[in-house]
Amino acid sequence: MRSTETLPARKHSNYERQERIITEALAERWRDPEWQQALRLVAMVGLGTLPLAIEIWSSLERPGPLANHLDEAFAAERSELIR
Repeated sequence: MRSTETLPARKHSNYERQERIITEALAERWRDPEWQQALRLVAMVGLGTLPLAIEIWSSLERPGPLANHLDEAFAAERSELIR
């Protein structure tokens, strides 16, 4: 029971750690402090996109490269954001 209760907290902590690592990596490339919130948003969107692309990729009989599905998922997000 205890491990079941701690699992969501552990998953959330892991997600926050991944978000921080990605944001820091992006911040090394784009150093403007005014971009920090935007870079964090990019990290969050990226982390949300990966499981969706993996889900589609793994559900196909002949999925091809995962990178293709990631490209498609990001293109769909980009399209929705500018709509």
